[in-house]
Amino acid sequence: MKKAKVLLITPNLKGIADGVNRIQPSLGLLLIAPMLERHGHKVKIYDSALDGWNNREVIDKKNNIVMIGQSDENISKVVSNFSPDVVAISVLFSNLLESAHNIARIVKKVKKNTIVVLGGNHISSAVSDYNIAVMDKDSGLPKVISDLEDENFDLAMTGEGEFSFVELVDRLINKEDISKIPGLVKKIGHQKYIINPSTRVHNLNLLPRPARHLVDMEAYFKIGAFHSAKSRSKRVLSVMCSRGCPEKCTFCSTPQMWGNNTRWRSTEHIMDEISNDVRDFKIGEIQFDDDTITVNKKNLFSLCAELEKLGLPWCTPNGTKVNYHFNKQEEMYKVMADSGCYQITLACESGVQRVLDEIINKRLPLETIYPSIENAKKAGMLVHTFWIIGYPGESYEEIQKTIDFAMNSGADSFSFAILSPLPGTPIYRKVIKENLWWPGRTLDDMLFRSSLVKVDGFTGPDEFEAFVNETNQKANLMLKKKDPERFAYKYGQNPDESALVKQT
Repeated sequence: MKKAKVLLITPNLKGIADGVNRIQPSLGLLLIAPMLERHGHKVKIYDSALDGWNNREVIDKKNNIVMIGQSDENISKVVSNFSPDVVAISVLFSNLLESAHNIARIVKKVKKNTIVVLGGNHISSAVSDYNIAVMDKDSGLPKVISDLEDENFDLAMTGEGEFSFVELVDRLINKEDISKIPGLVKKIGHQKYIINPSTRVHNLNLLPRPARHLVDMEAYFKIGAFHSAKSRSKRVLSVMCSRGCPEKCTFCSTPQMWGNNTRWRSTEHIMDEISNDVRDFKIGEIQFDDDTITVNKKNLFSLCAELEKLGLPWCTPNGTKVNYHFNKQEEMYKVMADSGCYQITLACESGVQRVLDEIINKRLPLETIYPSIENAKKAGMLVHTFWIIGYPGESYEEIQKTIDFAMNSGADSFSFAILSPLPGTPIYRKVIKENLWWPGRTLDDMLFRSSLVKVDGFTGPDEFEAFVNETNQKANLMLKKKDPERFAYKYGQNPDESALVKQT
């Protein structure tokens, strides 16, 4: 069998020049790469944003928006030098699409016959919306998969691609039929597509150790812009122990990618990855990017027993549901703290029960939030909290209630986020159907704390964004007055107070 040369690409970042622009290795690509290598294919991972981290092209002067990453010329050189048979571009968020389409164009210009494949969370969500549009003529969603209307993208893959993408590459390079591959999306005519259902990797222990040797980990460490902004080390290892979330929050796209059934790797499998990478890369901190790391207490306790032996600090930057194991939280949080967890992030989202119940569909009794925060603090952990404001149907009074509720919660830090209507979510479909965009704002404008959807009580997006920035700074400075020692433990002795808007 013939073997292929496969180039896996993370595109440039679009962000606010002085905002939060985090960068870390793409775990999806780090898992696909060794699967390809097992099959004898030659693999290169290229992070265009990392390679051109200091290159910042202003693309919107008024709003201080920049494109961070390599120039077209340098991307072209990478493609030309490697001369791939297949290029896969991973798009996690929709605001990366502009760069992804540009890279696809460059690839085709350099080597016309290269097969270009789009993968990642975005395309899974986009296909989900397309399927709804076909079934519901009144949805307002476009009956087209716009990314595949770009002639530079040949194919797309949805869902978990570790096994299916390898099969795709095997078949492409040997000119075999690809029509039945799980997760394949292919244009076959004017707005007509083959869309194969994606599959889940049910046994996560079959996944390889992420191929961090194929990326420049030292460059990521030097930048130090990992998921948790206030880490205890710049030598951070990002790890996922599980996939899937049992919750069905209306703003979250996780179900489209990972499903609602939580699957766990064994403790042995997780620790094999961690212990080897700690040794190889001199890791100083672990950040667990699971969506719900506390959902399975038995698995969590097993992991904590091994982490305690390791002796490294760790945290949960992705957040976890507030009230899991509510009656036994004191025990759970103590086990986590004793094993090295210095900060837990709790996804509270709103301080109004109506919003939690009717808008978010979040199974969270409001009365459990304050005790959960207190339980975590008693265990010795910092408590960071997530809140979202600006939901469709949320009143100005409810926004203020959420802010007041949060600031009286006793949490150590706060992240008030502006709702982002992510493709593939019920809230996105509501925004599309009812045309709730601010005038002049579209999905292309989605950035960290950018306002796209009309908000009650505000005249425009700029006013609401300024309000949210001020709220974040005020909330996070509150701790300085209330508990200077705990503030210093969280932020250091002399933090840049203006940065508390961005780095919370």
